[in-house]
Amino acid sequence: MALQITLFPNAGFCIGYAANHAVFDGKSIAMFMHSWASICKRDGESTLSRELTPIYDRTIVKDPSDLEKAYLNGWSADNGANDRSLEIRDMKAPPDAMLGTFQLTKANIESIKKWVEAKWKENHAEKQALIHPSTFAITSAYTWVCIIKTRKLTTEKVHLLFSVDCRARLEPPIPSTYFGNCVTGCIIDADTNKCMEEDGVAIAAWAIGEAIGGLDDGVLKGAKEYIPNLISRLKEGGLVSSIAGSPRFELYKTDFGWGRPSKVEMVSIDRSGAFYLSDSRDGNGGIEIGVVLKKHETEAFASLFASGLEYHQVHKS
Repeated sequence: MALQITLFPNAGFCIGYAANHAVFDGKSIAMFMHSWASICKRDGESTLSRELTPIYDRTIVKDPSDLEKAYLNGWSADNGANDRSLEIRDMKAPPDAMLGTFQLTKANIESIKKWVEAKWKENHAEKQALIHPSTFAITSAYTWVCIIKTRKLTTEKVHLLFSVDCRARLEPPIPSTYFGNCVTGCIIDADTNKCMEEDGVAIAAWAIGEAIGGLDDGVLKGAKEYIPNLISRLKEGGLVSSIAGSPRFELYKTDFGWGRPSKVEMVSIDRSGAFYLSDSRDGNGGIEIGVVLKKHETEAFASLFASGLEYHQVHKS
């Protein structure tokens, strides 16, 4: 992990950090930042509250299926003759990339959620209730579809990747303060043309909700096939979007003693191609979304994002 503090005279300062996921996951990084802020706010008092006290014991994570070996073999096979290299993959941002921040308010999310639920009842009258129409599913689906429409894709399929915190879902569950890596991945596949239709957000939300609901059958079910499945989709050539961050990290509550941060960003998405989700600075239940696109695409995305909210406000039920 590397830290950098940049001072802006008469304006404030910025804390930047870079971390390698081989060491810890996003939840652990967020917990580190909250712990550091807590110590600073209390004038160096190093005693941490229970919810910020890290647990480092690796033995509490059981791996009877030997996922560690399966994942290492999967990535090694993908690297080919370079499988023993310790070099970090060289990922560069496009020269004309722009990072934009967009926001869904709590009211926006509720409007889209009601519309998605209405569409489900309209198209699945005889089937089970809509699975998991969560804030995460709604926000992710709305952003993903706006990106798909912005890019005007011609490929048959599009894919979405996101991480799932396994701590509370393992059998037996492990403490939420476990410090390290304890995540698995979900891969969503969708028809490109259907995502670009009027009901595209609903279709995407149903797919995400179904994947999240399926975790109840075992969060690591099928985990051995995750790396091969991911690599095969990357090689297909279609758009593979991913989600970074989480509103549950509550980074806008990171208070070093001077109040909430003015802005939280994940700048690495300019290289990874992911979009970023965070809690909202005003703390009203909204979600901030970071997206990196080319300049002309950013303008198109902003237009789609705004017009979509107007549509869902009118057609929410």
